[in-house]
Amino acid sequence: MNHIKNTFKLYILDWKRIFKNPIATLLIIALMIIPSLYAWFNIKALWDPYSNTGELPIAVYSADQPTSFQGKEVAIGDEVMKTLHTNKQLGWQFVDSKKELDEGVKSGKYYAGIYLPKDFSKDLLSFTTGEIKKPTIDYSINEKINAIAPKIADKGATSLQSQITDEFIKTASSSLIKVFNEIGYDLDSNLVSITKMKNMILSTDENLDTIDGYTKQVIELNNKMPELKEKLAKANEFVEYIPKVDEMGEKLVALNDKMPQIKEQASIILTLQEKIPEIQNAGKQLAEVDSDFDSIEQTMNEGIDEAKSGLKIIQQVQTALPDIKELGNKANDLAGTTKDGAQQLKDALPTISTSVQLTLDSIGDVATTTSSLAATIREAVSDNQLTPEEKTAIKEALQNFSNNLAAQQTALTNLAQFLTNLQTSAGNSDLQGIIDQVNQMNSHVGTLKDRIDDLYGKVDSLSVAEFEAFLQSIETAANQVASDVNAINVSQITATIESVLTKLISTIDTAQGLLTDAQQIDFASLLSSTEKTVSNAIDILEKYQKQLPAIRQEIHDANTMLNGHMDEIVNGINKGADLYNNELPILEEKLGLAANFIKNDWPDLEKEITSTLKTVDEKMPMVESALTKATDLINNDWPSIKTGIQKAAKAIRKGESEVDLGQVIKLLKLDANKESDFFTKPVDLHTNELYPIANNGSASTPFYTALCLWVGAVLFSSIATTDYFLKEKDKLKYSKREQFSARMLTFLTMGLAQGLIVTLGNYFLLGVDVRQPVYSVLFGLLIALSFMMMVYVLVALFGNVGKGIAIIILVLSISGGGGNYPIQVSGKFFQMINPFLPFTHAVNLLRESAGGIYWPNATKDIWIMFLLMIVFGIVGTWLYPYIEVQTKKLTKVSHESHIFH
Repeated sequence: MNHIKNTFKLYILDWKRIFKNPIATLLIIALMIIPSLYAWFNIKALWDPYSNTGELPIAVYSADQPTSFQGKEVAIGDEVMKTLHTNKQLGWQFVDSKKELDEGVKSGKYYAGIYLPKDFSKDLLSFTTGEIKKPTIDYSINEKINAIAPKIADKGATSLQSQITDEFIKTASSSLIKVFNEIGYDLDSNLVSITKMKNMILSTDENLDTIDGYTKQVIELNNKMPELKEKLAKANEFVEYIPKVDEMGEKLVALNDKMPQIKEQASIILTLQEKIPEIQNAGKQLAEVDSDFDSIEQTMNEGIDEAKSGLKIIQQVQTALPDIKELGNKANDLAGTTKDGAQQLKDALPTISTSVQLTLDSIGDVATTTSSLAATIREAVSDNQLTPEEKTAIKEALQNFSNNLAAQQTALTNLAQFLTNLQTSAGNSDLQGIIDQVNQMNSHVGTLKDRIDDLYGKVDSLSVAEFEAFLQSIETAANQVASDVNAINVSQITATIESVLTKLISTIDTAQGLLTDAQQIDFASLLSSTEKTVSNAIDILEKYQKQLPAIRQEIHDANTMLNGHMDEIVNGINKGADLYNNELPILEEKLGLAANFIKNDWPDLEKEITSTLKTVDEKMPMVESALTKATDLINNDWPSIKTGIQKAAKAIRKGESEVDLGQVIKLLKLDANKESDFFTKPVDLHTNELYPIANNGSASTPFYTALCLWVGAVLFSSIATTDYFLKEKDKLKYSKREQFSARMLTFLTMGLAQGLIVTLGNYFLLGVDVRQPVYSVLFGLLIALSFMMMVYVLVALFGNVGKGIAIIILVLSISGGGGNYPIQVSGKFFQMINPFLPFTHAVNLLRESAGGIYWPNATKDIWIMFLLMIVFGIVGTWLYPYIEVQTKKLTKVSHESHIFH
């Protein structure tokens, strides 16, 4: 760490010394920029070397004399001169004589000269006479004037030669072939018909066996016409069924529309699957009820007997009530008698409690009965229509339900009256809350009855939607009644009644006010309402008693069915759940596809079937007639036609073997323009440019950029010293390696500056075409670091010898680095050293960023440059302390020559 710290101290000291000295600062800045100027001037000079060739003077003179061809004067030389007047590729100078042209080329006034002799057009058309003589163009060039100009002028002459060849074909051939056109035109106008007839005969002859097969098929088809007509009749019958198909399609679409509802309803199977344990438990409970039904029946009978006993007590009290009242004038007897009546009423309390419970239970069944009734009605209207029988059945069910509700209203009225009389007799309001609940329940039962009666009167006129609305309102009212029943606590009613009667008896026992209180009790009303409540309960119990045999049988049958088939039921539920989870989605998908077909595809298909069958029916007579005629032709005329075709084909083949009419006409009638264009350019060249670069200057940029970076490193090492100067007292503070490393950082900083200036200047000042400008800068910095490191280490270790080595590498790199010319056109020596020159990989790396990066190549060059920098840095830092003394001796020897500094 101390070594690094000392190195950076010396590095910072370097730059402080530079910036304290204005001359040093100016020189450093100049050394940063000068190498870039070297690159920029060369790149700009080579930007487009052929852009100014229009100023390159080339003398042209034509002595060509016109010649006659087919009665027309042809002067190809004049056409060439006219074209060159519009050609700006070279600086064409049109002189007046052959002598002027030759003198101008000799003197250097013109770089080259082109002369067309007087027989140029005549020789060019000599092929028409049978004595072919190729015309000659005289091309003179002065090669001593410039190294590149002759090549440019030669390119112009070659272009002129191609242009004259093109002009010859377009002029001479078009004139020659025009005569042939006139000869072959009339024949060609009928060639299509001639060729068509010939081809038809030959083709027919070649396919006679196939045609024979077709004739047999035509005869077979004609024989099958009765069968086809019969099938067509059946197809027409299918059309009559299309309305039924439409009807079934509508039902299919309706079923698909209801599929979400059906799926939702079918999902109950999953709930059943979850409740299988409960179903199995219910089976066990049902079996217990079936086995204990005798006990249930006995309990029912005992309940009825108990209720009748209670009723009998109440009736006895009612019978004795007139006597009690007669004795009431006797105060002492009245209290005792009243007390006895109250006590008897209290003894009948279990019967009264049971009666109230039965009344409420009967009303509590309203919700279940309503749901069953609604489900029955929904099932009846599910098909969107009601038969008279279904309407009658619905009305009958509604009427029975309404009558039942009326009876329940009466029972609730009697119960409320009983509780009111009892509360009045007790002289308190303990039962008022229960009375209000009973009255509210009675009101809700009335609401339900009104809705049932309203539906009864509109059964004949309601739609399905209106039915559903009525049923929902009825179910809401029924649920309200069930909620009222659940809100009443019968045990609380019994306790309250018992409390009221106890208070009543207590009141009678009390001497104070005994007579007055007893006289205020209205036993007649109390007993009357109590009798009605108990009687209603007895009616309900006897109703259930009559149903007990049927209930017993139903429970037994249910027990037998449920427990006897429990495994089948459970398996059925599981299978149903499996069908719901696995098969129902498939059914839903297929039903959706079918419904989609019915809605979208079937109408068009139906239309096509109808129209197609109509067309077939209309055309069938014509088809039948045509087949009959074709069969007659095949049977009677085809053998002779076949023989004639064979003879004609034989004659045509014989004629074609001797004369090709088509080739004769083709030669006589040529398209002059098309033919001449084909001879001029028989092949089109398609060029596919990979990694295109806009101009020659941009293409040369990688070479001159790398060259300027090496030159910059050599130039800086020639001016700047690699030795680090310290005072004697400071030399002991810093090691040789620290001094070497600090000066190396200074050199590398200069390299980074040079690389940054030249790469940014290329892009922003010159506008060089660079596809990857960011990578161009990064690659330039890497190359600058590598080059500067190599030059610094060579100079630091070997002094002037190191500078010489750097210059030798520079010289070898110019020819062996493959910068401007492919290395394959250089000598074998340069081809051999090319892979080992740092310059080669630097130029290649810069070319990658210029034209477009191919990373396998770029990665290899990056590693090479990076490794060169690291290896030279490590070797130089390690070796410097050991070789410094020898380097100074070598430098001293070179100084003794008084030539090298």
